[in-house]
Amino acid sequence: MRPDLRRQMPIVVSRRRFLQLLGMSGAAVFLGSCGGEEEVVQTTAASASPTTAAPTTAAPIDIDFWLPGGSDPFCQGFVTVADAFSASGSGINVTDVLCGVADDEDFNERLLANLAAGTPPDAVIIWDPPVVMASLGALEPLDDLMAASVNSKVENWPEGVLASCRWDGQIFGLPATASSYAIFYNQELLESKGIPSGRDDFPTTWDDLKALSAEFVQWDGDTLVSAGMIPPYDAVEAAIWSATNGGTLYDAESKQVRLDSDENIEMLDFGLQWLNEQYKGDWVAMDASGNYLGAGYVDELGRPPGFQGGHQLAVVNGFWLAADVYGSEFAGWERWNVAGFPVGPSGTSTASGFWPNWCAIPKGAPNPEASFAWLDYLVVDGMSTWFSQVPDIPTNRLAPDDLFPQSVADQRGDEFATDMTQFFTGQLEVAAPMWTCPVQNFLHDQLYAAISSVMLKEATPKEALTLAQEATQAELDSLLS
Repeated sequence: MRPDLRRQMPIVVSRRRFLQLLGMSGAAVFLGSCGGEEEVVQTTAASASPTTAAPTTAAPIDIDFWLPGGSDPFCQGFVTVADAFSASGSGINVTDVLCGVADDEDFNERLLANLAAGTPPDAVIIWDPPVVMASLGALEPLDDLMAASVNSKVENWPEGVLASCRWDGQIFGLPATASSYAIFYNQELLESKGIPSGRDDFPTTWDDLKALSAEFVQWDGDTLVSAGMIPPYDAVEAAIWSATNGGTLYDAESKQVRLDSDENIEMLDFGLQWLNEQYKGDWVAMDASGNYLGAGYVDELGRPPGFQGGHQLAVVNGFWLAADVYGSEFAGWERWNVAGFPVGPSGTSTASGFWPNWCAIPKGAPNPEASFAWLDYLVVDGMSTWFSQVPDIPTNRLAPDDLFPQSVADQRGDEFATDMTQFFTGQLEVAAPMWTCPVQNFLHDQLYAAISSVMLKEATPKEALTLAQEATQAELDSLLS
């Protein structure tokens, strides 16, 4: 059975659906967007001394703020930050915070329905790439507002991350937080074989990483009992591996898909050779043997992760795993570390990836300057509160740099937690451009299918990527036409 390894992807409203919403009467759209219960928290600004250089107006401006949802602490954190901003002397009050919609609603559909009805919220957090929403005409450009801002000037953002907000020469979002990726590895397993376990000792080439993995692969008949590292198999993470091999999945400047480039064919072929050499060329047997594909999480069968179980050397994941790793029991070991991505045979430098929360202003928002002042405050002044509720790396270079997950500090100490967090923050500076394709989800779906067909020996890397390339480029051309 083919494992479904995809994390929950954002739900993108298609251009056709958006045009349907625009074609509805304003009354019909408004009624359709208001069904169901939602969590709306009312906030009222208190008087306080100014703490930022936000603009002051003669009469207070009230704005609202929407985000797709999250845990109660996550949602409440935004109320806390909104109250602080409202009390900062800016003359702007964040009076309504809507965190999530009813179970029978979709956040994006509600957002676009309100936009089509002429009643958009003032500011939002979105989990879909701004380029996708901007290509639908759903967002306001932010370039002029950024240039005049206190915190959000272009130079205050890592370019690889900000690229996820660029569309047709303009910027349509702020990547408020972006947990970067790294390789998590078991230091104690390395030391058990006399192998240096420091971050600087970790392999810096694909060949060396594959060789290190082989040291820890052990089969008992047809059952894998110990794994090194599994060959790359995730479509989102493929952007990282492609970049470390000198490639890309999508060229935003030319609006051309690059799935079938020589570098990407080489990437997938390398993974197939890895599977053949260390895992008997049998993806199904490897997966049936245990949870080696959960990347540190319990899998859909309820099996505990091999990494924490002490019989898997390394996994690829994002910063979120640093705290979540303690959600599964460590079996007889405790010391893990993180390292950067090695360089492929056609690459010249390391790279990383990221998974953001984007801030944006919907098209037609009534108070864009006030909305942006709030977002400009949130991405720096609000980060300590945000991080304390849900650890997620602030992207803006002016944000606090002394944050770390308390759960990691409780287990490993403040020094390790601080060093680890700073490492992940540094990974944003080498982040490959991601989330830049207007048909991003379609691209990921096609790439997942290509990787699966190769690993299950249904197609060669070139055949699989050619099919994915043709389908994705056709979908993109259709959207842009």
